[in-house]
Amino acid sequence: MPRTNVRYAFKGLNAITGVICLATLVVCAIAFWSRIPANFLKSEVKKFKVPLNPNSVVLQSGLNYYIRSFLNPLLFPTVVTTVSYTSLCVYGFLISYNRNTTYFLIYEVLFSACLIGHLVLVGMFLKDTSSIRKQAEGVLEKLVFSYESLSSLKPSSLLLGWIMVNLKCCGYIDPYDFLDAKSFSSVDIYDGRTYNGLTTPIPCCELNNTYQIIDIGCPLRSSTGPHQYTVGCREVFGNIFVRIVTIFSYSSLLIILLGISMIACCILVLKELWQAL
Repeated sequence: MPRTNVRYAFKGLNAITGVICLATLVVCAIAFWSRIPANFLKSEVKKFKVPLNPNSVVLQSGLNYYIRSFLNPLLFPTVVTTVSYTSLCVYGFLISYNRNTTYFLIYEVLFSACLIGHLVLVGMFLKDTSSIRKQAEGVLEKLVFSYESLSSLKPSSLLLGWIMVNLKCCGYIDPYDFLDAKSFSSVDIYDGRTYNGLTTPIPCCELNNTYQIIDIGCPLRSSTGPHQYTVGCREVFGNIFVRIVTIFSYSSLLIILLGISMIACCILVLKELWQAL
């Protein structure tokens, strides 16, 4: 069987799609199992004016735990889908110049099933984002109600502090959530100053670029002030998380377009093979 342009295209598309899927798997592995995301967060939380040891094993493992908690709902469907695509692309690459129609029929059926499953997953998410939002917000709620203080150096406290500072929010629903948080400490030490009688965490106060408190009286106020964050984090955090997953979902449609092209090439190859009989 001559190596026609259709077969070259079929082989090339399988190679390109396989590389994209393999790269996605590598990114998933880095995000979920490597230390890179936790190292990034460590470089961020060490900006707080507390005596933090960035090499702490407790800090590393704690940040890894919460990263995995946020990513866990996305990991399984992403890994299963990309492993399926990668395996089929390798199979398609290997049979590109084969004469056996059965191999191409198997490829066509399996790849079509993967595309349908992929479309169903994306469609289900885009139709109703509440499920993935609730899971992310659930992890955030645990962070809020396990917050103690920045000087405690607990990974949950440092991570929530970083989230609140960057999203300019406080608490889960509102700052008063901390009144119900059993682990919340009314005493904290920040930037060499001891704060007693706190009703909200120090990260609920506006910090400058070097993470110094702009208004040092802010943490001690029982009522809201001009340099305090009064909006809860649930909605803003949920919106950002859903937006990221939505972008990822739409980006994955590229694989579907490539897959449709490969199935079209597969049909043309089968047509060539049947005409040659």
